[in-house]
Amino acid sequence: MTQTDENALKSHIAHEEHMIKLIHEKDKRLFTLKNKDCLAYLLNIRTLEILKPLFQNKNTWLTIGDYNGFEAKYLKEHNLPVIASDISDAFLKEAKAEGLIDEYRKENVEHLSLDQNSIDYLLCREAFHHFPRAYLGAYEMIRVAKKGVIIIEPLDILAKMPLVLLFKNICDRFNPQLINKFWKNRYSWEPVGNYVFKISEREVEKIAMGIGLPCIAFLGINIIKCENEKMMAVPTDLKLWHKIKSRLTILNLLSRLKIIPYKMLCSVIFKEMPDEETIIELKRAGYRVIKLPANPYRK
Repeated sequence: MTQTDENALKSHIAHEEHMIKLIHEKDKRLFTLKNKDCLAYLLNIRTLEILKPLFQNKNTWLTIGDYNGFEAKYLKEHNLPVIASDISDAFLKEAKAEGLIDEYRKENVEHLSLDQNSIDYLLCREAFHHFPRAYLGAYEMIRVAKKGVIIIEPLDILAKMPLVLLFKNICDRFNPQLINKFWKNRYSWEPVGNYVFKISEREVEKIAMGIGLPCIAFLGINIIKCENEKMMAVPTDLKLWHKIKSRLTILNLLSRLKIIPYKMLCSVIFKEMPDEETIIELKRAGYRVIKLPANPYRK
């Protein structure tokens, strides 16, 4: 086993052990699955409603890193066949026992136990940054997918803020570490030890082009994290909800005007060219759909 393999194994074990230690928080961890009338649910659901253009047909789905089954439950509620998966099945087992999800699997994204082209769509929402070898996980998801892979992750700001990149390049001429005094989260790690991987459109494009895939699509989205205890209150605190919506409206306006980048990026990597109806629905929802050129040296 190489040093890289050992580090990845340590990461996977650390994640699983972390989830097992949290099992005493079962009620807290399953709260948003059971209570749709709290702010935490409303905020979480925003990043899933952008998937609706892909709901035209009864495609099969597999969620990756779906630790409590939230994504799987949402897809299930739209009458889509879905399997939830995570490196640990601690909370998925509980969600299944309470009838919140139908099916789950304990899966390591680097070694998925499913056959090639066996699931129409794989959804990875805010789990990609947990992967110790992110690209390895991406290619494995693409292997299993028949139609495509959806990755929703924080956006790498350098990809959308050229002035920040220019400032970094200037700092690098004097001292490569100088930028760190201003860019505090340039290097970010999780408590379990993983580097927090952020994504960009260019990186996704290179993944798709490298293996000859036909199409990709992107949508930016702003989010507000559920860090306030009031967001877990039932019923919803309407005054706080209106305040959050106003803040999101301002963020979205600034992002549309390209003053600030979106906080999150939804990337759809299509393994086969989507039909015209799907493309129309994606564009109607605000996605940029990019048809990629074929490799001229391969027929």
